[in-house]
Amino acid sequence: MKKIIILGGAGFVGKSLLKKLSAEKFHVKTMKHKVDAGIKTSKFKGDILSYGILGDEIEDGDTVINLIGQFDKDILKFINLNIIGGLNALNSCVKRKAVSIILISSISVYGENNDFPSKENDPTNPQTLYGIVKLLTEKIYEYYSKVYNMNVTVLRLSTLYGPNKKSGYIQELINSIKNKKSSVAYNNGRQLRDFLFIEDATNGIVNAIKNPQNGFIVFNISSGKRYMINDLIKIMEKISGKKLNVKMSSERHEEQCIWANNTKAKRILKFIPQTSIDEGLKITIEHFLKSPNT
Repeated sequence: MKKIIILGGAGFVGKSLLKKLSAEKFHVKTMKHKVDAGIKTSKFKGDILSYGILGDEIEDGDTVINLIGQFDKDILKFINLNIIGGLNALNSCVKRKAVSIILISSISVYGENNDFPSKENDPTNPQTLYGIVKLLTEKIYEYYSKVYNMNVTVLRLSTLYGPNKKSGYIQELINSIKNKKSSVAYNNGRQLRDFLFIEDATNGIVNAIKNPQNGFIVFNISSGKRYMINDLIKIMEKISGKKLNVKMSSERHEEQCIWANNTKAKRILKFIPQTSIDEGLKITIEHFLKSPNT
């Protein structure tokens, strides 16, 4: 049985994905840099920024999942992990036969969209550095796929939330409940986002593993819905029974609306989000309120 190599298994998405893959008895190997993911899988020590680091780990027929490159306040580090790290991973795969690559990207590559949820073939117009870097990374993977005849699947994830996530706007709102820290709602709380519960996101990744595609292909792994921040605040206040400490600001911060159509993923990958926003927020809030370390 060929193995699945996980790059970035110690992160928020990686930990959830590793638990699922372990439960389903996949043969998994994770790259360990500094932090141990805490899952009992085969591991190898490596740094995605070191050229050739994956050369001896990837074999013919393996599936490589790149989760590395989530936003970092250190902009140079963020760019290097996505671009240089992506190139290192790709060059290691070029030397092997029948390797499948799954790149985790973001629906932020679409940019502003107030009319209809973005489809995979819609124009991309990212308006943040995060979205620009993610799109550039996708383009590099697409180039390698076409030039070297590699199988590359790009999964554009919407805004993730759930237990154990340490950053993001939902986490900020939860902190305003537990630690009475204030949070800012830009555009007076009228911003719209496509939120997806972590378990649904990792189910989408597992489905992509189970349904390998030939050539280069992109899927939106999203809820397909958009939620106004003001509505999110009301739901969280109802669940917690507490008033959130939120300051309204008329300032525009990033895009007004980002959301994505998931019809293609439903049809080909059999991906169907199972967790409603109310249920997901309830699970997340209860976890954080009970946790002594948050």
